[in-house]
Amino acid sequence: MSEQFSVTGLNRIKRVPKRADYDKEGVYAVVDAALICHVGMVTDEGQPVVIPTIHARQGDNILIHGATTSRMLNYIGAGKPICITFT
Repeated sequence: MSEQFSVTGLNRIKRVPKRADYDKEGVYAVVDAALICHVGMVTDEGQPVVIPTIHARQGDNILIHGATTSRMLNYIGAGKPICITFT
C-alpha cells in the first residue's frame, strides 16, 4: 500500500471528492511533470498576488525559484500562508 497525505480541512477536495487522490506517488507525479507553478499569497496590505515561477521537488519539499530579495521568497520565509498550483 502506498503512502497517503493526511486529509485536513485545508486540502480536502470538496467538489467531486470521489476524484480526489491523496496518494503521495500520484501527487508527486503531478508536481514533477509540471513545467511551472503559480504561488498565490495575500500581501500585508491585503492585496492578492499570484506569481508564476519554476520549481523542483526534493523529497517532500518544494523548491521555489526566485531572488533572495524577492517579495515572494521573503513572504514564504516569514512563514506566511501561500497557495501553489502546478501547471
